[in-house]
Amino acid sequence: MNPSALILPLGAGFGYACGAVAIKRALSAGASGAWVNLLCNLVMAGFFQGLWFLPGHPLSCSQLVPPILCGLLFFLGQIFTFKAIETGDVSVATPLLGAKVLLVAVFSFFLIGKSLPHAIWTAALMASLGIALISYSPGGNHSRLLEAVVWSLAAAGVFALTDVLVQRWVPFVGYSRFAPLMFGSLGLFSVVYIPSLIKSIASGRVASDSLFVGGSLSSMPWLLGGALLLAVQALAMYSAIGLFGSATMTNILYGSRCLWSVLLVWALGSIAGDTSPPQQRGSIMIRRLIGALLLFAAMSLVLR
Repeated sequence: MNPSALILPLGAGFGYACGAVAIKRALSAGASGAWVNLLCNLVMAGFFQGLWFLPGHPLSCSQLVPPILCGLLFFLGQIFTFKAIETGDVSVATPLLGAKVLLVAVFSFFLIGKSLPHAIWTAALMASLGIALISYSPGGNHSRLLEAVVWSLAAAGVFALTDVLVQRWVPFVGYSRFAPLMFGSLGLFSVVYIPSLIKSIASGRVASDSLFVGGSLSSMPWLLGGALLLAVQALAMYSAIGLFGSATMTNILYGSRCLWSVLLVWALGSIAGDTSPPQQRGSIMIRRLIGALLLFAAMSLVLR
């Protein structure tokens, strides 16, 4: 097995955890959620355009459709994720998003006929459970639980479908052409946020000076740093899928982002957004430790 097939998703998981901490700090410093999403998508889109300089071949019209469709699916997955958090809370949305690992395995089997050994299915189940145990936090508002569950599972399903279609269609298009088209279309789809943001500014609900910095000036370094980290981790993640063709294994290893997040919160405390009630921290750490062990066990099954 090529070492890059392991290093890229593991590094992407760490990059995601660091980027999420930075974005969380930007939001707490006054950044608008809509501006954060728009900026992250645009940075991600721009970052992938450098792949045009790699060797490739001219594309036909039929080869343009698959990457644009994947860009649309990725964009919809982000919308569903925000809706899940908006209608419920992170304690509901994040664990259910971990179901993406299992759904990738299911879609790989049914959509592209990829034969998966029993170890991969077992690892996918263990990784999904581990992610749920690490991510879950007690409390929160569950008054709209059913709606949050639907949005969360929809996001997990769309992201899983995106990964499997990337694995299927990259050989047809070529990765150095597929990825920049996919994420370039993500950037174009993201301009739909602009009219609502302009309307918010005009109504006074968003400060006009947030147009370029996403909130107060103190949020700008965190916002730009988070957007860059998320772009780099996306490049690593989809390079692993596009170049080595195993969306299931890549997602299991990428699930380490939950473990990295736990370690960062433990090391940085409130800087990383640790809001755990003091009386519950012991049980939370035990549950997260069990989840981390499940993740490591899932990764060991893949690496055998």
